[in-house]
Amino acid sequence: MRQSSFMNRIFDRWPVKIICIALAIILYILFRVNTLTERQLTIPLRVLTSEGFVVSSEYPGSINVTLRGEEDELKGILPDDIEAFVNLTPYPEEGEFQIPVEFHKKGSALQPEALELRPRPRDITLSQERRTVRSLIVRPELFGFPALGYELTQFFVSPSSVTAVGPQSQMSDLKDLKTELIDLSGRRNDFTITTRIILPSSQIDIPGGNIVEFRGVVDEAVVIRTIAEREVVVFDLPGNLRIIDELPSVSLTVQGSQLTVEGSRPQDMTFYIDGSVISQPGTYILPLKMDIPPGLAVLQLLPREVTINVVRAPGELNEVSP
Repeated sequence: MRQSSFMNRIFDRWPVKIICIALAIILYILFRVNTLTERQLTIPLRVLTSEGFVVSSEYPGSINVTLRGEEDELKGILPDDIEAFVNLTPYPEEGEFQIPVEFHKKGSALQPEALELRPRPRDITLSQERRTVRSLIVRPELFGFPALGYELTQFFVSPSSVTAVGPQSQMSDLKDLKTELIDLSGRRNDFTITTRIILPSSQIDIPGGNIVEFRGVVDEAVVIRTIAEREVVVFDLPGNLRIIDELPSVSLTVQGSQLTVEGSRPQDMTFYIDGSVISQPGTYILPLKMDIPPGLAVLQLLPREVTINVVRAPGELNEVSP
């Protein structure tokens, strides 16, 4: 009798009781929702590909992740406790695919069982191609000029070539890789620096690293200069003699450091023949001599010899030779 009375009380007005229970559950859920906290993290994004394939399209290097859970539990979660990735390994062929972002929790992120993770964006569209490996020359990218009078005469890059990996479409026409800008401005001495290789796209990688060493050899700049139409003078010709021919003009080609050559003026150069070796009229072939600033190497001198005809000076014609 008592059991029947108890059951009657349970099922008495049962629709109202069910509604009350449902309202209680809703209120509990709303309470939980209102007490949960959200936190934003930026997580690096990894892409997993099948062997022999690489991603050939641009994709974000990181994504924003919304963590939802108890405030105390969220405080202890670090960005390193969550790994974000998209998985292309189920697609061992070339093409474009829309892949959902997945997570791997570790460390503090494992503790809260009710932790909710929402990525933004939820899906990533990626293209993949066959993986191509090539050896490429490293070319230094130079700018600026050494100090006045100096020049870069040699340079060496170590390593001079690297192995690069990337999508077939991007690697097929690639012949070399350039470095960051290397400044030569104002340099007077040899120098060695480390610099980075600039990758033409984010889909190309250098497994051995993109750091190279550049060594530049800086020397004084050597220039060549030709000085033409210079006059020849005659020194120490006896006073009773004179030259009846017009003396040829001189052309001189010299080589030296840029500072020395550019600092040498034509008027500082003298071209002459030694008249002291002449004692009487006649025809003489004499070497051309010169006095030029030090530090200049003579590459060509024209003429090297001068032919002159010497006669007695006026007033000396009637003199009788002893």
